[in-house]
Amino acid sequence: MTAVYIITQQTKAIMTKDSSYYKARILEGQTERYSIHKPEQILDNSCLLYGSTLHGRKEAVKEILKSSSKLPVPVIPDKGVYMLPSSSTKNKDCIWFSYYQIDFYEQRDAKTYVAFNDGTGIYANVSRSAFDSQFKRTSQIIAHQHRSIFFGARPWTSFQHTSIR
Repeated sequence: MTAVYIITQQTKAIMTKDSSYYKARILEGQTERYSIHKPEQILDNSCLLYGSTLHGRKEAVKEILKSSSKLPVPVIPDKGVYMLPSSSTKNKDCIWFSYYQIDFYEQRDAKTYVAFNDGTGIYANVSRSAFDSQFKRTSQIIAHQHRSIFFGARPWTSFQHTSIR
């Protein structure tokens, strides 16, 4: 049994690799890796290592965004690792990007060029506006999950705790 790749803070992107053996191409730091596991298997395994399943993370995000498609995934929220899909996960061109690895993105012809913090970049088969929407949805998840750091517990949460006593 081959070990499943584990997403880290250095992971920049994961995409489907269409070959008879490898199922995913992974960009991590200055390295390019290949895996026999599909991107969703890699995401699920990494989520499991950090306390949930891919399904569980998606269900939580679904509630927050009130949406059920193209959901970003908080893989390791405590370390700032949030993966966002460039398109539907059913689309063979879907690329999972790590939110904090992205420096900027811009339209170039019919694709979007996504530049990483280390100066490298890749093209995604998606419009800039669609990618921008995915980026902003991920921002919403990050803001929601970090709200208590800046503003404390929500009033109704505090009320529940006092009423239980």
